[in-house]
Amino acid sequence: MDQQHEIFKTLEADPLDPGQVIDGDPRTFDLTLSESADGTQLTGFWLCTPGRFSDTELEESFLVLQGQAEVLLGDGSRIEVGPGDIHTFSAGEQTVWTVNATLLKSYWARTGGP
Repeated sequence: MDQQHEIFKTLEADPLDPGQVIDGDPRTFDLTLSESADGTQLTGFWLCTPGRFSDTELEESFLVLQGQAEVLLGDGSRIEVGPGDIHTFSAGEQTVWTVNATLLKSYWARTGGP
């Protein structure tokens, strides 16, 4: 993708906690498209530049739009994700992300609540 879509101009910085960063300087950005009235369900776009970091996942499904990453799951298995790949996490899953090419994904997440 040589030209960036207009969506890139609307993403807002959403920095990782410095304690999550394992290697490099991954920077994250988010754009919430919709949120349920009680704030427990979200849809949006998330972008991450190359680097390695740990995370505790929400209940989430996502579709990778561009980029490439490898995700180490808490059970020791690994998945690779790239354009067109869909994956679902369970709430509380422990992961380590290695983003090799700036990753843009659309997501549907549940944060908990009632």
